[in-house]
Formats: sequence, C-alpha cells, structure tokens
Amino acid sequence: MLDAKILTLMFREEFRLQASFFNRSYFLTSSVVLILFTFIMGLSLPMLRRAVEMNDMLLAVHWIMLFYGLGVGGFALFGDRILERRFGSISLLLGSGYTLPIRHRRLFFLFYIKDVLYYILLTILPMIVGLALASVFVSISLTSLLFIFISLTISFLLGISTSVLLFTISVRWGTLPILIISAAGGTYMVTAGFTASSISRALPSLVFYHTRSPILMMGILATVILFAAISFILVKEAPSPHQRSSPEMYRKTVRMVITLVSGYAPVLAKDIIDLLRSGMIFPVVFTFLMPLVFLYAVTWFIESVILIDLGFSLLFYAGMVGFFCTLLYSWLSNIDISECYNSLPLSMPHVIRTKLILFFTLTVIVAVPYLIVVGYLKHELDLLVLGLFIMLTVSVYIGSVVAYLTGLFTNSYLLDARILVQFSLAVVPILVIQTLLSFYYPIDSTVAAFCIAGLGILLLAGSMRLLHQLDKRWINTMFRIA
Repeated sequence: MLDAKILTLMFREEFRLQASFFNRSYFLTSSVVLILFTFIMGLSLPMLRRAVEMNDMLLAVHWIMLFYGLGVGGFALFGDRILERRFGSISLLLGSGYTLPIRHRRLFFLFYIKDVLYYILLTILPMIVGLALASVFVSISLTSLLFIFISLTISFLLGISTSVLLFTISVRWGTLPILIISAAGGTYMVTAGFTASSISRALPSLVFYHTRSPILMMGILATVILFAAISFILVKEAPSPHQRSSPEMYRKTVRMVITLVSGYAPVLAKDIIDLLRSGMIFPVVFTFLMPLVFLYAVTWFIESVILIDLGFSLLFYAGMVGFFCTLLYSWLSNIDISECYNSLPLSMPHVIRTKLILFFTLTVIVAVPYLIVVGYLKHELDLLVLGLFIMLTVSVYIGSVVAYLTGLFTNSYLLDARILVQFSLAVVPILVIQTLLSFYYPIDSTVAAFCIAGLGILLLAGSMRLLHQLDKRWINTMFRIA
C-alpha cells in the first residue's frame, strides 16, 4: 500500500505545481520566511508576555493549527476543479486511476500521506526551528519546544483528518449526514451548558501540551488514524464524472441581463451559466466568504475568550470585505480557459469588464448578508448604511485596481514583484485610512462619516479612471493561459 516510488513522484509533482504557481525556490523560501517570522516572534516573546498571557497565546496557536488542518483537508473538496481550470488537460497522479491499472483508493492513501508530511515538514517544523534559534537569545525551554511541536502536529492532524472524513462522507452520502451530526453536536453542547471558553480550552492537543500525558497523545493519534481509516474505506474506488443534463437557458439568461448591461449580455450570460452548471459557484462563493467568516471568528475569539477588546466595529469589517474580494475576482478570471476567445470577435477589455460586472454582482450578493449578520451579532445595525457604503466603494476600487493591473491573469500577475508593489501601493494606504476612520468613528462620528464619504467619492473617481484605462492597457493582449 505504501509505495515509496509513487510517494516520491507525488512530492515531485507538488514541487512542480508550486513552481508553476510561484517559482522554483518557493519550497525553500517559504520555509525560510516561516523560520524568520517565528524567530522574530521568539525574540519579542518577553514583550508579548507583558500584553498577552502565555496560555492565551498557546490557546490561539493550537486553534489556528486546527483550522489550518481543516483548511488543507477542505481544499480537497474542490482542488480537482481548481487544477482542471488552471491547467486544462493536464492530469495529476491522483487521477491516474482513470487510465492506469492502479486503485484510486491506494492513490488517495498516498496523497493523504504526502500532504501530511509536506505540511508538517515545511510548515510546522520551520516554525519550531525559528523558535529554537530565538532560544539562544531569550529564555525558551527546548523541552517545551519539543512538546509544542508534538501538540501542534496533532492539532493539525486532527484538523486534516476531520476535514477529509467530512469530505468523503459528503461525497458518499451528501451533506445531510454532516448537517445532522453538526446540529446534534451543537444542540448537545448548548443544552449541556458548555461555554465557548470551556470548549476552546478543552482542545485535546492543547490539553496534551499542558498535561504531557502519553496516554492522551496516543488517544488523539488513534482518533486521527480511525478518521483516516474510515475516509479510506468511504472513498469511491472508481470515481467517474457525473453525467448531467440541463435545459437550454442561454437565451433566457441573455434576456434577463440584457436590460441591465446590453453590450455585455452574451458573454455575461455564458459566464453565469458556466458558474451554475459546472458547480463552480460553490467554491467561488466559499473562498470569498470563508476568510470573512474566519476574520470574524478570530476577532470574536480574541474578544470573547481571551478578553482583549480590539475595538473592531462593523465599519472595519466593511473595509475588509473590499480587500478579500480580490479572491473573488481571481476566481472569476479563471473560470474558463480563455484561449478560444482568440477566434471570436471579442477583445480583452470587453471580457475583463464582463468579469467585473459578475464580480460586483457576487460581491453584493455575498457581502450584504455578511455585514447584516455581523451588524446584528455586534449590535451595530445602526452602522449598516455607512458600512454598506464603505463596502461598495472599497470593493469597486479594489476590483478596478486588480482588473487594471492583472486583467485575466490575476493568479500569476499578482506574484510578479513589480505588479505586487503597484497593487500594494494602490490598496494598502486605502485600507489603513479606512481602518483608522473606523476606529475614529466612536470618538467623533460626524467628522469620521464626512471623511468616509469623501474617501468613498475619491475611490469611485479613481475607479472610473482605471476602468477607462483598460482599453489602453489590454487592447492588444492575446487570450492565453497565464
């Protein structure tokens, strides 16, 4: 079952994928950056201890590692679609079972092992190495580092094994069993009187770090192995593409959108149908919404469990929506392979503007309910109108900046150092000013609201100028995979 040769090939494949997305040195540089980051954090530990209790820092990092594992496992939910859209006809080793005499279940097992080793060796281990280097200059126990490496690793393993198990259950039986289990677990915790604080401090990996009980560690590892074994059993041996049929809806969709954007209706209708029929609408919305939910969850955790008041209001979250909507545009610019457009009477600026129309529409559909829910939870619905104004102006501005700088090649162009610097210079100052205004609002709401309105008008004016410049920048660019 554990074939070292295939496992080695999967590591090579991971390296080539990362190199195609970033560069050939990404493997090492990302680990070096992690070492430097944790080294600096380790050096500043004496100052951090004065502001935050050590137990609270441990609590936060263990939960972050658990969510990191959940995210890595959850990526498998639609990772095949990402790679299909990004690389077209290129297939991965995981899909070799379609054409070669090798069991898909065996490939799944090896892929699982590869991912676990990859993230432990290139993420968790460098973090500990950075802290170990810092221990030369500040007081950090090497024994504690050994146990925190173990506890963070099992926290990550709990996350990835749980996520993969949920994924395989959803593939086998749909999402209904997951919803039933989640509802039953939530109801039990509420009726049993569990609080957020008690649940957060009962994380098994965190308890292991404090108790250093080998029995507890073995129990957690046994759970991880059990989850992995169940996932392994539930994986379908011969996955095959679903055959689907859909009614003709192109003309109906064109008639629906032509009243709003007549010149862009044909391509916009095609993109809408693409999103719905391919199922890509779920990962597109999911990858936009999840960072927003995670942001609120982290700030809620710090304010409600660690009891540190960050002072983030609804206006702060409204500004952050504008930043995270970059992910949404990035997805939309990759929902299809645009090379075929070279044979059609379409220009690059026309397609970019069509993507922007879809981008603004989805941003409103996702962000407005998000801000309403956050406003309700924070008892700040009175700030909703101002928050929506911030969200709309910042989103329009950042969407225009991304479209102008990267066109349809957002994924690769944003990794170009020159374009990344231009993007940062155009976006970061706006976000900083918007964040400062959100903090200033409780001090003087009139002046802050006046400044927010003035900044919003400037952002819209800047957006209009960028959109007018799209033709000049992209008119002679060919459609291609980038």
